[in-house]
Order: sequence, then C-alpha cells, then structure tokens
Amino acid sequence: MVGLAKDCRSRHPTSQRIFSRAEGVRGAGSSLGHRLAPSWDPEASSSEVAYCEKSRGSWLLVRHGSALQLMQLNNLASTKNGMKKATLVLSLMCLFTMPLLLTNCGPMNPRCPFNLLPIVEIQINSTASNHDDYGSTAGYTSCRARVTNFGAPTFRLPFFELPFGGGKNFPGGVSVELRNSAGSSNLVFSASGGRAAGSPSIFATLPDDGGWLTFYVKGTVTNAVDKTASVEMATAGATCNEVVLARKAMMVPPGAPPIPAAPSRPRVEIEVASVSTLDDYITWAPVSCQIRWADGAAPSTLNITLQNMSGTDRLRFADSSLGGGATATNAILPLTLNGDGSWVTFYIAGNYNNASLNDKDAVMEVIDGSTNSLLSREGVMVRIRKNANNLTPAERDRYLEALKKLDLTYNDYIDFVKTHSRNSTGSNTVAHRQAHRGSAFLPWHRAFILHIERLLQAADPSVALPYWKFDDNAPNMFTPDFIGSNSPGNNYVTLAAGNPIVSWTLPGEGVAVGIQRQTPYGDGGHPALATELATLGLGSPGFTYAGFKNSEPDPHDPAHFRSGQISWIGPDPSLAVRDPLFFFLHCNVDRLWAKWQWTRTRYTITDVNVYDLQGSYVSPAPGVAGPAFTVVNGTITANRTLGQYADDTMWPWDNVKGGSPATAERPDIAILAPFPTTLAASSPSAKPTVKSVIDYLGITNTSPASGLGFGYDDFFPY
Repeated sequence: MVGLAKDCRSRHPTSQRIFSRAEGVRGAGSSLGHRLAPSWDPEASSSEVAYCEKSRGSWLLVRHGSALQLMQLNNLASTKNGMKKATLVLSLMCLFTMPLLLTNCGPMNPRCPFNLLPIVEIQINSTASNHDDYGSTAGYTSCRARVTNFGAPTFRLPFFELPFGGGKNFPGGVSVELRNSAGSSNLVFSASGGRAAGSPSIFATLPDDGGWLTFYVKGTVTNAVDKTASVEMATAGATCNEVVLARKAMMVPPGAPPIPAAPSRPRVEIEVASVSTLDDYITWAPVSCQIRWADGAAPSTLNITLQNMSGTDRLRFADSSLGGGATATNAILPLTLNGDGSWVTFYIAGNYNNASLNDKDAVMEVIDGSTNSLLSREGVMVRIRKNANNLTPAERDRYLEALKKLDLTYNDYIDFVKTHSRNSTGSNTVAHRQAHRGSAFLPWHRAFILHIERLLQAADPSVALPYWKFDDNAPNMFTPDFIGSNSPGNNYVTLAAGNPIVSWTLPGEGVAVGIQRQTPYGDGGHPALATELATLGLGSPGFTYAGFKNSEPDPHDPAHFRSGQISWIGPDPSLAVRDPLFFFLHCNVDRLWAKWQWTRTRYTITDVNVYDLQGSYVSPAPGVAGPAFTVVNGTITANRTLGQYADDTMWPWDNVKGGSPATAERPDIAILAPFPTTLAASSPSAKPTVKSVIDYLGITNTSPASGLGFGYDDFFPY
C-alpha cells in the first residue's frame, strides 16, 4: 500500500500532499485502514480526496477529519463519466462507511452516533425575525419548521470539480413530535389551526427536501415574562430513540405584545451560532452570533444597541474585534447594521455569577438607536455545571428526569457501567489502566463525563452535570428527593416515591432495583479527604501536571473508598458507575482540574507542564519516557501505555480493541464508540485524543472559541 501511495503521488502531483500522509494506511482491495502516519493531524476538520490509476485499478484516498479511507474503484477510468461515478460513491460514504471510519460528515445524533443530526429551523408567525414571536390564548398562531441540512454532501476531486448535491440526507422526511418543553404546559398544538381543540403534542413529518412544515400553536395560559413558553421538537419513531432537535422560545402575553407590529419599525434577524436553536446554550466562553437588518435598503444604515432584557442580566457582549483567549464582557453593545441585509458578527457569553436557572431565561434585546424602540428579543440559556448542593428544585428535577430517560427509557446508562474498568467478562486490568493510575486519568474522565452529559442534553438541552463538592457538607444532595439517603439496616438508599430515579435499574448486572450505598459519613456528604485548597496546590513549586495528577490518590480515591465498603461507589472501580453519584464525584474532580488549569494558566497542549506525556505511544516527545507498564504487589507503579500520551486516541471512543505488545493492548470491547459530536460543540472529534480535551475552553485558539461546551459556576477563567 505504501508503494501504491508513492506511485499515485508521482503520477498525480496534485495528490501529493494527501498521499504523502498515507504512509500508515494498511489494507488492499476494498479493505479499510485508519492507522495514521505520525505527521497526520488528528484534529484536522476538512475533507480531501485524491485519485490515481495503476495496473491494479483505480483508487481513491479520502480524508475526512482524522480518518483516512483507501478505496479501490474497479473499472473506473479517469474520464468525466468515471469521475461522476466516483463522486457518487463519495456522496454515499457518510451513510455506508460511518461505522467503519468513526468519523463525521456533520453534527451527529448524540444517541445514534452513526446517524446525521437533522438541523431544524423553527419560525413563530412564519417569519425569521423575532419581533413577532408571540402567541395568544384566543386563537392559533401559524408556525413553520424545516430541515436545513437536507441535501447530501458535495465532493471535489483534485483535478475535476463536480457538484453532486441531488441526494437527500433524510429520505422520506424526519418524523418529529411537537410539544411543550419538559415541565411546561403553556401551549397546545394543531396541524390545522382554526377551531381545532389542540393537543399537548402532535406528530408530523419534516419534508426531506427542506420544505416547510406548517403547524399551529395556541396558549393555554398567559406569560408574565417574555420567552417563558417554548415550542420543543423531538425526533419520533422507532429508528432512533427521541432526541430534542429544537426549542424555540416565545411568549403568550396577557395583552398587547411587547413589540408592536408596526410596519415602520425595522425588522432584524438574529442567529446565535446558527439558524438552529439547539446551539443556543452558552457558557462563559464566547459564542459567535450574527444580526442583520432584514427589511432595510442600501445605502441606509441602522444603529442598534444589544442589551439584556430588564431583570435578567445574564449575558455579556463583544463585537467582531474580540481576540483569541478572551470572552465577551460588555453589558451593552452598539452596532451598525447595513441596509443591504448583510450580516454583522458579534459574540455573547454568560455573565459570571448569574447563570441561568431555566431554559431561555437569558434574553437579549435589540434597541433602535435613533428611536429607543424595542425591535427584537432572543432567548438563550447560560448552561453551567453547578454545585449539586445549591441546585433549585426545578434544576434538580430536570436533571433527574433526564437521568431517568437515559437509564429506564433509552437503556443507555448501562453502557457506561460496562465500560469503566471492564472488558467483556468484567473487571479487567487492561481496561482499568486506560483511565487510572496514569497521566490520562484526568482527560479520560473528562471525556467520559462529557459523553454522558451530551446524552442527557439530547433528552433535555437545559441540563448540565452537577458536581459534588466532596470537601464540604452537601446535605441537600443526600436526600430521598435527590441522590438518596442512608437507610438504617438496609444497604440500599432511600429514594422518595416521586423521585424520577426511584426505580433505578441496571439490566444484566444481577442486582436489585435501587442504588446500593451506605455512607459512613451519613447524609452530610463530607468524607475526610484533601481540601480544595490543598488540591489546587498540588504540583508546587512549579505547578506541573506531573504533580497535579496526584489528585487521583487524593482527593479522588478517598471520595470513593470512604463512601462505604459495600457501596457501589466505594472501592471497586468496576462497580462504581452503577451509582449515579459517580458522575457527581467525577464532575468535581474535573472542576478541580479545570480550576487548577485556570489558576496556573495551564492550557497549551504542547507544554509538558500542562500534560507530561507529550508525543505519542509510538513516538514520545524528546525527553519523555517511552512505553512501560509495571505492577508491584498488585499496585500499578508505571503506566505509560497506549492511550496515555497526548497524541494518542482514547479507548473506547477510538474503537481500538485488543492488540500487542502488552503496553499497546486495549480491552476487547468498545461499547461507547464513537464520541458524540453535537451542533453546539463539535469538539472533540468522534475519536478524541488525550490532548483534544485539555484546553476545554479554546483559550489558546487564535480566534474566539466556545470550547467543549461546559464551564463551572465557581470561577471565571478569563
């Protein structure tokens, strides 16, 4: 195959760059290989195609993101007709080779990672502007929705360009349910409007050609605050368990709408990240937005001001001059819009110490600079990981409901149980060392908890993982209404009858319904372990990662071990994930790492002080020790194995199983592969590397970046 790559490189100079990186691709005929050469950039995001002919046939080498595919196209001549056939093959690649390549052709369905995610636009009153996003209890409001990524991809060959966009990503359309968001009953829905009684939800199909689906909404009650009602759209049907596709905020006012429907009032359109509402969830990191004057006329201009709606103050703004490593910090932002309808870029971020309590409660306003008139409002959410002990009852219940869906409805939670320190037969040292007693302990668990968080958000976009601040009292956590309280004389916790996880079930584990936990520290949630201040001091005086990774033996280990010998969350890592408290615990471990990164400015992924095992398993960086794995008296004393180095991909998401030598061996299962990419955060990739989760905010990017899509409530890392 190397010979083929070199020959193709010499015959087609335009293919030289991509084939020169194919030295590590293995296979022949129609087989696929994805071992990458050391020079390959695993974080590359674009696609390339190279083509050549030999006596052995016609070949295509395709790169998409971090994956390579070498395909033999038998009987394809280098003719225009041959190129059309080749392009057809490539257009179908996302559909037929995704399970093999573990790569993406766009945002994927978090719950069905080999299925493309439909990107949906919803319009209230059937207009793109938000000035009329208001309904009524007296009659129906016409709305519409469509899929925007309905067309199959187009590919360009190096020496011949041929658009091929006639295919459909969702043949037959997308089956959806239109309904209120969780916990709300503000609206009823109808497919016909008029005098129809309406229903709390309706089922419909979005056209497969991007055409509009019309539906109607009517208020059941009025709203005192704008954007407190919302239209939720989720997938429906048996092909894939439901995933929320959109939440469009609106209002049913008790009287006249806050924005009068005056023809003379300028209309503006706002897009937060994209036309979809699924990425309208922000953190402290900047998110790119755009705004335009929709009904203006050149050469006129419109001066506007962006600000928070009164009583909210959850957002901060910045203009397009914002640089890398910075975030939006202005309470108001003046902008000038052009009458030609061109888009103007700006950024938003959450206002520290004022994160959202409910979905869409962070509302920006657009004010006309000349008349001081309100032109538009857009609702988003500042979605932050919070101290579980401080959650409101509504925040707590939303999280538990999403967790219940993951466990009891979708049966996805068990996959996390079967992955942590396990292979196909149970507890396993090779599986354990992927995530423990090595440098990758922190990045591996960062990916692990982010994976389940993205699945929870697919069920309810308003939830984020809470953390258990285990060096402090947490009496509001260890209650029957939340994560359960100790039961005298019973190894299983007490859960209230109304608690969504009261019937916690682990299929195939051979255990009773419920959560096995009996904590020696009672219901205060405060085991004896290192304080936060002591943890943040690890690695001194140089504050190196080699020192900070000792947060695994303390405070991480005592948080498990001192939670009870018979508790699932206790000393056996192969059982720990059975208890949903595991993710509260590890969210706090990640918070401590993130806070240490901030206080010590540890984000540059090529810096040995940020991550000690630089380079890769096959090629460690100069001065970095090579592969080794030693165990003394049952304790791992050295773990420099495949998956521990910065450039290595991480199991299970890379889908690599087995292997040799012993230091390169992986477990024999990879249930969680691939990693879920989302519209709101496309990073890390489907096969994340260790280094891809280190700079979780994108601090080191040369342009503003929103990172991996999470932040914490107790520090502002800018």
